[in-house]
Amino acid sequence: MSNRYDQHVIRSFIFTLMLTAWSDVSAQTEDQWQFIVTPVLWNASVSASLSDDNSGGDQPINPDYRFFTLDNLDDYLALKFEARHSRFSLLFDSLRARYSDETERNIVNLSLATELGFAELVAAYRLSDRHSLELLGGVRYSFLDVDMQFSNRPETNRSFSWTDPVIGLRYSHPLTDNWQLWLRGDIGGFDVSTQRMINTTADLQYLFNDTVSFTVGYRYLQIDFKEDDFLYDVNLKGVYLGVGIHF
Repeated sequence: MSNRYDQHVIRSFIFTLMLTAWSDVSAQTEDQWQFIVTPVLWNASVSASLSDDNSGGDQPINPDYRFFTLDNLDDYLALKFEARHSRFSLLFDSLRARYSDETERNIVNLSLATELGFAELVAAYRLSDRHSLELLGGVRYSFLDVDMQFSNRPETNRSFSWTDPVIGLRYSHPLTDNWQLWLRGDIGGFDVSTQRMINTTADLQYLFNDTVSFTVGYRYLQIDFKEDDFLYDVNLKGVYLGVGIHF
């Protein structure tokens, strides 16, 4: 009788341990990593100027140019990725665009082909559960390839790449069960490689379900880069669209 009682106690204890372990696994499942992949179409206008010893001064790149002006756009790719877990997130953002253009002025006839882009990796930490405010910190790798030819001058080819630290904040606010507002601002450079880099975004996200979301947003990106005799200042701004895949 005692053996049966002991076996019953042991079985009850083992069963209790199994229930506890299952509860722990269920809790972990609810708080596991979440991933979002978002291809982006950014209708950015470019306002830029570059200076080189061979050019004789600053030369503006057509300020009315837009990525979606297919006459000038040769290649384009933009992709975002986010991984979330509890208060932590990892953010990846990238852009690659190549375009060419020709400008005719009274003195200078400029033929220009430019490939520019960036890839950033940023960690985010939510400061409190009550307010969805996140602290951002990471790095942004940028690159620039310029092929330019002025009238009666040989063609000039310049390639640059640099990596800068980035710090900023991101805020999210649910408007309804399906609509979400995202605001982000960050700065970089600090004369590490770039003199200054400013990036701001405002997103309005609609969640169709747990798998698919749609985002419309506006982005402003400013880069001031200088190396030796080459100066490149660029402003990119405009509306973008994205479709997020959640898993």
